[in-house]
Amino acid sequence: MVDGSALWLGAAGFVVLAVRVEGEEFVVAIETTRVRVACPACGLIAVTKDRRRVRLRDVSSGGRPVIIEWLKRVWECADPRCETRTWTEQRPDFAGERRVLTERAAHWACDQLASLEGTTASVARRLGVSWSTVWAAVLEHARPLIDDPARVGESAMVGFDETVFTHATRGRRRRFVTCAVDTSSGLVIDVFEGRDSADLGRWLARQPADWCGTVGVVSVDPHEGYRNALINSPFLGEVTLVVDPFHIVRLANQALTRCRQRVQQEQLGHRGRARDPLYGARKLLLLGAERVDEAGWERIHAVLRAGDPGDEVLGCWIAKELVRDVYLTDDPAEAEAALDAALAWCSEPEATIEQRRLAKTLRRWRDEILAHHHTSASNGKVEAANVTIKQIKRSGRGFRNFANYRLRILLTAGRTREHQPVTRLRARPSSVA
Repeated sequence: MVDGSALWLGAAGFVVLAVRVEGEEFVVAIETTRVRVACPACGLIAVTKDRRRVRLRDVSSGGRPVIIEWLKRVWECADPRCETRTWTEQRPDFAGERRVLTERAAHWACDQLASLEGTTASVARRLGVSWSTVWAAVLEHARPLIDDPARVGESAMVGFDETVFTHATRGRRRRFVTCAVDTSSGLVIDVFEGRDSADLGRWLARQPADWCGTVGVVSVDPHEGYRNALINSPFLGEVTLVVDPFHIVRLANQALTRCRQRVQQEQLGHRGRARDPLYGARKLLLLGAERVDEAGWERIHAVLRAGDPGDEVLGCWIAKELVRDVYLTDDPAEAEAALDAALAWCSEPEATIEQRRLAKTLRRWRDEILAHHHTSASNGKVEAANVTIKQIKRSGRGFRNFANYRLRILLTAGRTREHQPVTRLRARPSSVA
């Protein structure tokens, strides 16, 4: 006959003795089913000398916190000459020695943090333990997962991007972290402090040589620090550097925005207000030309006539569209022609200062821009990882310890997590007359 109480407990080798309610908590009394144990030193059959009541915190059940009350046997060797004398039974697969949480509760806490369904403090409140107890359990179970060499494997395409770690205060500068992402799978490979060439170079020096040899394409935003570290790194082979399309289009949009702000300041003497023509159409000017309807075109022409007497904003708007044309085609030759057209337009004698600044950036990153059409690489997966990183920081109300921050990031976004399979519900049986 199968013991239903043991099945409910979900731990082999245990039997439930009693279940009672103490206040708002379930207390489940258990003991092991093994009644014959040999002495680890001499091999003689031991006898039960005493019982030791140990209380552990387990995963909640039925909306109530659960306390496991384990009646541990204290064994005594039958041979009085044995040096072992007495020992207490242990089950490391159920609860480690001198632990407060069961292994099941520790795994549950780790999964709660990985899925962003709770913070360390909220998990600790649900389990009825301290913050340090939960975090110690997370460290014990998470470190083997993130330190596993097979966690990511080979990475043919890698992307780098930075995000803010801590914001600036009166006595502290702003700190950045760089996220390295496998752009094929979307897994976060690692996170390290800084965003300079030296920071990336030190990180590459710590990576296994076998892994560095598999990297063939690297996508970045137009940041000279990243490019210098990747081009001059002795640890990487020949890699194709690709600048992310999103950042190039954003540079063109920023050039248009700065030009609009400068022109309206020169014309009106103040920052944009709701009734100002250019300010009122600021979002419409950034919209792609292929998405503008007839009413939108009429409004664009009207605001440019009213607020752009020197056609400076119009010139930047055309430059923005020429840059976007580079990514509206999949043909490398057409993309190169579109980029040359954008460079030529932004280099005209009557071009604005914003256009000339944009042309300087496009010219400097020309090869990396065109490499996108040969590799199809982008930083889309990296930006998605940055969103997850910001969610982690918000869930923890900010972090000061980088080691804890890195562990939380890799625990959530640095591995493939298994999810509960969806159970198909059976149809309701029809009534029988």
